[in-house]
Amino acid sequence: MKMYIKKFKEMAKNLMMIKKDTLKEIENIPDNIRSEYLKWIIKNCSSYVVTPKGHEHWLFDNTILTHWGTDTGYTRKYYGLAFPDNFEHWNFNEKEEAFESFKTHYEMENE
Repeated sequence: MKMYIKKFKEMAKNLMMIKKDTLKEIENIPDNIRSEYLKWIIKNCSSYVVTPKGHEHWLFDNTILTHWGTDTGYTRKYYGLAFPDNFEHWNFNEKEEAFESFKTHYEMENE
């Protein structure tokens, strides 16, 4: 049974639209609930964009998730956690609002 579970987990990883380094970063987040939540968004996303700067953006339902490809020095690092969390997300009231915002969301990183 363990062999089947292991194979299933490997297959599930292959179905995600994500860079290998980003997946490793998620798996190293000490907060297991946050780690699983991020993977759930990525597994179920409807759109995925990687910008020339290496930032990744996912659209799921009414949520946009962004992984900044460089260390942002974001707040979670200063709570004494070993791994910085370079993920941000935005929630919208409606799916349509999220979709419209996602079309140009990644362009904001150039400002």
